[in-house]
Amino acid sequence: MQYKIYENGSFDLRGEGISLLGCYPSVDGCPLRPTGVEVTEGSAAYSLPGAELRLSLRPDASGRVALACSARGLAGIHDIEPLGGAGIAGAAGAYVQGLGMEGPSGCHRLGAEMPLSYGLTALYGEAGALLAYAESHERYTVFFQTETRAALAGARTEFSGGFNLEGTAGGELVLPTLYFEEAPALAEGLRRCAERIGGAMGARKRMPPAFFWNSWYHAYETMDQALLEEVLEGIRRENIPFQYIELDAGYTPALGDWLVPNHRWPGGLAQAARTILDAGYQAGIWIGPFIVGSESALYREHPDWVLKDLDGKPAVQLRSYTEPKIWGNRDGEYYVLDASHPEALAYLERVFRTLKSWGFRFFKTDFMLWNMHDSSTVRRHTPGLTSVEILRRVLEVIRDAIGEESYLLGCIAPFMPFLGYADGMRIAGDGGARWAEPYGPINLLRELPCDNYFNHVFWQNDPDAVLLRDFDTLLTEEEARSLALLQALSGGAVSTSDPVHRLSEERKALLRFIEPHGAHTPELPFPGAGHKELVLLHRLEQGNLLYILNPTEEALPVAFRLSELFGEKQWYLYRYGEAPGAERGGIVFERLPPHGSVLLFVTEAPLAEAPRNLWNW
Repeated sequence: MQYKIYENGSFDLRGEGISLLGCYPSVDGCPLRPTGVEVTEGSAAYSLPGAELRLSLRPDASGRVALACSARGLAGIHDIEPLGGAGIAGAAGAYVQGLGMEGPSGCHRLGAEMPLSYGLTALYGEAGALLAYAESHERYTVFFQTETRAALAGARTEFSGGFNLEGTAGGELVLPTLYFEEAPALAEGLRRCAERIGGAMGARKRMPPAFFWNSWYHAYETMDQALLEEVLEGIRRENIPFQYIELDAGYTPALGDWLVPNHRWPGGLAQAARTILDAGYQAGIWIGPFIVGSESALYREHPDWVLKDLDGKPAVQLRSYTEPKIWGNRDGEYYVLDASHPEALAYLERVFRTLKSWGFRFFKTDFMLWNMHDSSTVRRHTPGLTSVEILRRVLEVIRDAIGEESYLLGCIAPFMPFLGYADGMRIAGDGGARWAEPYGPINLLRELPCDNYFNHVFWQNDPDAVLLRDFDTLLTEEEARSLALLQALSGGAVSTSDPVHRLSEERKALLRFIEPHGAHTPELPFPGAGHKELVLLHRLEQGNLLYILNPTEEALPVAFRLSELFGEKQWYLYRYGEAPGAERGGIVFERLPPHGSVLLFVTEAPLAEAPRNLWNW
């Protein structure tokens, strides 16, 4: 990457294939209008009435260009884009990273309307990819925007990148550095940038892939002590080696009163944890740290602990005035715990320390996006803090309370602020017992390949629970197997909510087949447009895995030359679900039904027996 700064303060970032031209800093979405500009080698200072903004550009040894920005006297502004309004040369599309769970993430052609990208983004074309990102995500939300604007000479697609200050900046301001680098291919570039970000943020990668049972999709909020004992007995009898048994929502009389059990848990959560531990598993618990129900003792006794709107009234995040009541609780409204209040933060610390003392070692922290209110739109107890700063304070308190040995799973969470604290992260919305929306796999099918690049780099990706039951479901046999294999082959955490003792022998065998062993991240050999099928590929020491899914509503013919994927060798194929044989393969041709899939073991020698596990064979 090369750069050039012009006398008027504009600058170019030029790559071998893709360039950003005519860049100029913006404040609150408008190009800066300085009273003067001073340009020196690699830097520019923009004078404003009573204020100044400074940019500096520098190359580094890895071929990146670093863009640093500082300012003084810009109190009260909402956002700064050190790089604003850049023209794009050489790119055909843009990769967008969603804020967190459910995205929306994906690839878009230039000229199309697309959402903001958070943390990092990429412009790509035939010549490769140009990536833009920040390594620090400790204080501000980092965003990038690619949008097409009308102009006198025709539509112009522009690129911008900057930071949401949430109106908290004042005095001297030093923003995180933005980095720009090239890669020969989009997937390679995303993975490399994720490694840089994860390294800078201290990403946690020490835990083995989680294999766990959670109660939500089996019992939802009706889980109780008696059903827990039944489920545990079934799991033990079937000898399923789950690491964790996690109790999901439904154990409190009102959300926010996390240590107070309801009528379904007469012995309390301490007894529930002991029951799990005595069965030979580690205990897990669901909790929404920022949720405060209107009927909770927490709100009754501490109304000053909830976030307020600009009129000083509780900021209502969710209303439950009609049937069905959310989570089965009486709460009519749900508020947001204001963790900028030191006493509210101390309450969370006590809750997590107590849960740990009762024996819980797996913590699913849900609805974490509720904290992400722009601080300029609400009243916080302690002003001057961004939502990112508050979230990371909460995560620091949680991690300190639960210890390094506990597993922390983020859910409905912003991705970048969780770096350094989370062991796992939900990437897609809730699944369900049917293919159609709502609660179908449509969001999963989009987000899983788009977020693949940071699996086992930021944390373990969690695609949500695998539904294996062959009762109480609208999923066909083909659909259930396709989704189970897809979720397992994504290589992150694997979980289910099904009572395993009630599954058919075939479904129990499938559960054992998808048990994770080791950290694996698939290749996506055909990213982007041009392929209706979704293809995942794993290169293992003992051979290769090739998975092909038809996510469409029509039968889909697919064909691949194995030499293009695995090299010029004599390959043998084994189709999962069939008897092993000595089938040689050069070309794979399949006609997949709607929502159908095929899993192929591609090896240099024929398999003597059918593999019983994806990773150990």
